[in-house]
Parts: sequence; structure tokens; C-alpha cells
Amino acid sequence: MGSSDDSFRATGPGLFGFLAESDDDNIPRKAFGSVAYALNVGVLGFSGVAADPEGPIQQNSYSGRAGVEGGSVEFTGAAGVSLNRVGVYGQVEDSPPVPAGFRAGVLGAASTQPGVIGFSRDGDGIQGASFTSTAVRAVSFFGPGVQSISGARNGVTGISGTQGPTPVANLPTTAGVLGSSDTQAGVIGTSNTTAGVLGFSNNVGVLGSSNNIGVFGVSTNFAGVFQGNLLVTGTKSAAVPFPDGSQRALYCIESPELWFEDFGTAKLKRGRAGVRLDADFAKVIKRGDYHVFLTPKGDCRGLFAYRKSAASFEVRELMGGKSSIAFSYRIVGRRKDITGHGRFAKIDTLLPAPGATRAPRQRKPTAAALRAFVGGLEQEARERAPKRARQVGRSRPPKRWSQRAAKQ
Repeated sequence: MGSSDDSFRATGPGLFGFLAESDDDNIPRKAFGSVAYALNVGVLGFSGVAADPEGPIQQNSYSGRAGVEGGSVEFTGAAGVSLNRVGVYGQVEDSPPVPAGFRAGVLGAASTQPGVIGFSRDGDGIQGASFTSTAVRAVSFFGPGVQSISGARNGVTGISGTQGPTPVANLPTTAGVLGSSDTQAGVIGTSNTTAGVLGFSNNVGVLGSSNNIGVFGVSTNFAGVFQGNLLVTGTKSAAVPFPDGSQRALYCIESPELWFEDFGTAKLKRGRAGVRLDADFAKVIKRGDYHVFLTPKGDCRGLFAYRKSAASFEVRELMGGKSSIAFSYRIVGRRKDITGHGRFAKIDTLLPAPGATRAPRQRKPTAAALRAFVGGLEQEARERAPKRARQVGRSRPPKRWSQRAAKQ
């Protein structure tokens, strides 16, 4: 039997203002505990002092009219709790396709609009926190996993441990992505088939700098370290300071094979001289596989290298000459640790083909692809979810609570 009136008011010391009863097995008798319609707010709930003039109810375009509105000065305005499903579900648009099996404190769903939006005037729009797992995780089928935009600061700031060093003077401190750490790498990029880190600019694609400058401006650290082959399609130059304060570009001499060079001076004695290779230089070139170029520093019949060995070579004057003059030498040895790609090796296979690194054309996902994607999310949700916990509290207040409240 139903009943109606202009208003209902719960009075007395009871624990509940309104309670929908359940049967002896604690199964609710009604499909809906209550249904409320109103012009502005269907259900309005307060916690604490409802009539506090400094209450938190903010009458704006979102809260002024709502199905359910909750407010409190000292406590949570609205709370949703579930042991095995979703605590709070929020939806925009009609019937958005939402994969089943999600387990979350808050789930936002939509078809074409954002599922969840967080906004703050001066604080963080959204915060995620976790003690041992990922604080914020993003998954997308065809769109970016994470897209971040800032009008004046870093688009993305990532810090591992504590903040790393501030860039030296004349280097930018704002970027699309800023990675910083005191003891770990600032940014790590990996890939199986293309570039681990790709930098492009109409000015400088990649800039590396070291903050530790030693004697005479020589860095005791390294602006760049490459553990592997280095391939450059443009010119390689060194920026050399000039007395006028400017920097001038000097370029490298290239070779079709891998060579190391060393230079030195010695002196003939009665037309002969022995020269020992630098011990460290000899360790990095192939044993005995080197060339010697000689330049006399005085009048003589000419010089030639004789009896080359892995550790030394002999210099003699042509035609049995007996001059005693100084000379300089240049040694070019074949690099020992790397074989290389051969003389004038084609590098077409070493560089990406034109257009190979372009982003794939975005196509509308097929039904099969969406099913596979959704199935993967559901499977992951099942794997990440703990075993169904034993319910320690009841989903509906037991009858003895109301009986206890009535006795008080």
C-alpha cells in the first residue's frame, strides 16, 4: 500500500531517517530504496550541521541542479563504497559502451566526451597516489596514452626520487617533457625497431650539455656518450673559441675505413732511429697493421720505415745516408675492436626509409579490434583484482540496529 503527502519528516532518537526493510536473509524487499523527483535536486544530503551558514554547498551550474547532492563542513560530502565493483559511477551521454568487469573507486564513462575531468583554480586538477603500484595509468587504443598541455610551463614534468640539477646558464628550463632526478637518469627511451629517443627541431634536434667545466673550459664530464656505432648524415664540426669571443666551426676528416692516428718526433743518429709505439695506442690497433708517414726536419736523402713490429718500427735514411736530423712521424693504425661495415658501405639499410617514422594513419577501429582491446582490459581487471574478499559488513543495516535505536 502506498501513501503520499506534501512532506515527510523523521523525528525522534532513531538511527535512521528513512529505512527500507529487508527480509530475514538481509535481502532487500524493494528494487529501489527511494525514488525522488524535484525541480532542482532530487536528493539533498548533509552530514553534520545542515543549517550551518558557512556550509560547502556551492550553487553553480553543476551543483545547482543535480540528481543527488551531498554536502558537509567537516566530513565527506558524498561517498560511494563497493567491496567488489565500482564505488561511484559517473556517466555523460546516452549508453556509452563501457567494458564490463572494471573494479574502481570511481568510474567515469562517456562515448565522445571525457570520462573524468578534474579542475582546480590554484591546486592540482587530478592527483593519483599509490604506495607500491602505478599512481596514474593511461591506456588508449588509437589516441595518445597521455596528452598534456601547459600554456607557460612544462607539458609533462617527471621526477624520480628528488629533483635533479638545474640546467646551466643559457639553457632552457621549460620544455614539452622535463625529466629530472638526483641519482637516476632524467629520461630513458627504448625501442625494438626505431629510435629510442627522437629529437627534431628547426634549430637543434638534440642538445647535450655538462655542468662540470674543468681547466681551460674543458669539460671533465661528457655532454654525450654513445655506447655503440655513431652514424651522422650531415657534417661533424667542432665549435672552437676565437680570440674575438666568437666560436668558429672546424670539420673532421672522414675515411672509408676505421683508423686511429698518433703523432710524434724523433731524431736520426748516423741515418737510423728506433721509434716505439705508445703502449696504449698499440693496444687499440690491430697488431702490426699500421702505416707510417715521415717528414724530415732537415736536409737529407729521404726517409723510410723499416722493420715494423707490433711495438716499434725503425726509420732509415734512403741510399745508406748517415744524416743526424730530427723528423716527425704520423702513424695510422686500423682500429682493433670494431670491424665496421666495409669500405664505402651503403647505409640505406641502416637509416629509416622515407616516411617510415611517420605516425600511422588513424583509422576507425574495427569491431574485432575493439572486442580484442576491451577483452584485454577485462582480462587485466580480473588478474589485478584480489580474490573475492569475505564480506565483513552487511550491505544493508541489520534489523537489530533499528531495534537498538528504538530502545535508546
